[in-house]
Amino acid sequence: MTTTKRKKKSDKLKESLDAIRSELLELEEIEEPTEEQATRAGELLGEFDTAQEAYNEQVEHERRVDAVRAAATVPGSQERPPGEGPEFMRSRGNPYEELDRVRGANLMERTTVRDLRSRALYAVELAAETLTEDQQERVERLVRADRRGRMAQHLLLTGSDDYARAFESLLTNAGNPALLEDEEAVAYKLAEAHRRAMSLTDAAGGFLVPFTLDPTIILTNAGSANPFRQVSTIKTITTDTWNGVSSAGVTASWLGESEEVGDNSPNFAQPSIKPEKAAAWVQGSFEVLADSGFGAEVGPLLADAKDQLEATAFAVGNGTKKPKGVVTAVAAAAGSVVTSADTDTYAVGDVYAVEQALPPRHRLTGSPSWMANKTIINKTRQFDTSGGSSFWANLGMGQPEQLLGAPIYEASAMDGAIDTGAENYALLLGDFRNYYIVDRVGMTMVYEPLVKGASGKPTGEAGWFAYWRVGADVVNADAFRLLNIT
Repeated sequence: MTTTKRKKKSDKLKESLDAIRSELLELEEIEEPTEEQATRAGELLGEFDTAQEAYNEQVEHERRVDAVRAAATVPGSQERPPGEGPEFMRSRGNPYEELDRVRGANLMERTTVRDLRSRALYAVELAAETLTEDQQERVERLVRADRRGRMAQHLLLTGSDDYARAFESLLTNAGNPALLEDEEAVAYKLAEAHRRAMSLTDAAGGFLVPFTLDPTIILTNAGSANPFRQVSTIKTITTDTWNGVSSAGVTASWLGESEEVGDNSPNFAQPSIKPEKAAAWVQGSFEVLADSGFGAEVGPLLADAKDQLEATAFAVGNGTKKPKGVVTAVAAAAGSVVTSADTDTYAVGDVYAVEQALPPRHRLTGSPSWMANKTIINKTRQFDTSGGSSFWANLGMGQPEQLLGAPIYEASAMDGAIDTGAENYALLLGDFRNYYIVDRVGMTMVYEPLVKGASGKPTGEAGWFAYWRVGADVVNADAFRLLNIT
């Protein structure tokens, strides 16, 4: 029996680096590049620097892990001179050793942060049986992107086997930490101190979900028609608010000899997105919670509830105590709404009008995608009577892959029915890299030991209250066009 050797992460990063380099060199060969090509070349330079740094870091990480593996096979080779390599690498390569030092680490020291990040990357590698390859890659990106080491610290304090056992025990022993075994109790106390430090001014009850189960870290796309996390920009933070800088871009102009250049400086915006609190309630009888293996099932249950709730908010959320939906944000932006040609009528010309209205900057050099309710998608499919040769790609499939050359996704919370005399925001096209979803790391669970009925008497049930925080908003509405059938 033969097995396929799994490709190293560094090999994948090298392939991505080579692809960026190839595209960049092709653009540099063009003598008179268009504005879009020049903009793309600038973007590629930034992408290349980021990819190069990630590749170098991964190669160094794999070298160090290989050294640990080799040391484990040579008697006495675990001993190293003082100061050579991170502390955990001088032992047996266990990233979860001395977690009290992890909890109290000085995140202002670069050497300490490098150690934490190396530990965390190794911890993610050890979680290969629990996480999918895509999930592993996402968590690794989060660790590398956080230069202050907070993400690495969180993963280490919530990822050990001791903490996983503590978590399952707390789910089945009414959330009582006094019933934990020694190693479990130590892991719980360290994670609890970390949770309180993360909470800032927020509610400080309950305990953290292990990172391998935490849907604020391990993202899923199953369960509902929620495509937004697939195409949008995802920011994961350990603070209360995400603050960024955005711009619609720089405009170039032609100059005559000795003519003074005009002021082409872009207008910069400073978007700020505050994650809002969301919650899920899991309830069951004492017998069910005790006998059903609830500890192993809670992760998928919470992920599904989270996905269902966010699917609607990312589409049409009003931004008050919930994320602002992309439809809500674009509908309020001047110049981003395309009105249907005929009153209360959806026609094939409307599709072309939306596509044509999207600025070339976002249509040609961006990554535009369509979003629509399934009802609207099916109505659109009926416009093409030629079998998809010019309008749809793979018309006969259950869900066609592309519309006018751009991917199309089902967003079930968008308008499906065309109501007479009302605003019907039915079809959206845009570069969703300009829609930011901001996740605040850490889902927390609080135990409610005695659920009571309407009369105030116990029902023989207990429950778990899980809460997390997420925000979203559009940072550049000009990157979208929204059809209003009115």
